[in-house]
Amino acid sequence: MLLAVAFASGGCAGKKAKPSKDKFAGMGAAQVYEAAMEQIQKENYGRARDTLQAALGRSDITPDLTARIHLALADAYFLDGGLINLAEALSRYTNFLTFYPNHERADYVQYQLGLCHLKQALSPDRDQAQTRKALMELSKVESLYPGSNFIDPALQKADEARERLAEHEYRIGYFYFKRRSFTGAIDRFKEVLEDFPRYSRRDRIYLLMGQSLLGLNRQDEGRLYLEKLIAEYPDSRHAEAARQLLTARTPGQRASSRPPSPQPYPAP
Repeated sequence: MLLAVAFASGGCAGKKAKPSKDKFAGMGAAQVYEAAMEQIQKENYGRARDTLQAALGRSDITPDLTARIHLALADAYFLDGGLINLAEALSRYTNFLTFYPNHERADYVQYQLGLCHLKQALSPDRDQAQTRKALMELSKVESLYPGSNFIDPALQKADEARERLAEHEYRIGYFYFKRRSFTGAIDRFKEVLEDFPRYSRRDRIYLLMGQSLLGLNRQDEGRLYLEKLIAEYPDSRHAEAARQLLTARTPGQRASSRPPSPQPYPAP
């Protein structure tokens, strides 16, 4: 028995204590948070998230620092990019506004919500549900936080969202136009002109509206859109096509029984 005790004692004495896994042992929550922010600056987003989680476990953490850590975690996911990280960032920004609606950075978080949706938006020829959500969230910045420094950036991003939505509607209209379904095309083109007055390619819409109306033998209406194109966008590449259509269909000329052929130049 004595030999067994002596052997066991010797074995214990020979073992080395395992080093602590906490890289920030002895550091307070604020210091760990600062270390994480440095990692974010260096674009080490995964490591920064681990460090922020370590800061949350500190006994000296304050409510204000807790809020800042949760915001930094959301930012670390957002900056890391990718659909999975953006979805996680979106969830964390949403939770932040739920728990800290009056936080001094709530306007920034609202802006980030819009960006999360916008970055997940699909190309204009596909479903635009995320684009519509982005526009809704970005519009809240000005309405909920008047005087915020993020109003102008939010308005600019909202314009990007509207441009994408307008392009989506245009492409549907052009799909109908190519198939000579002029009534369906006109409905879509009108929606673009009415709902998106700042769409960057209105000249293209005017031309297609004119062609579609002429295709339905609605001569007077068609001419109005072609003339509008020439008056508002005289230097547009579509203006010459409008002039040619107007010349071919002068007042009093009998309308052709065949609708105009879709032209290749206004394609998406």
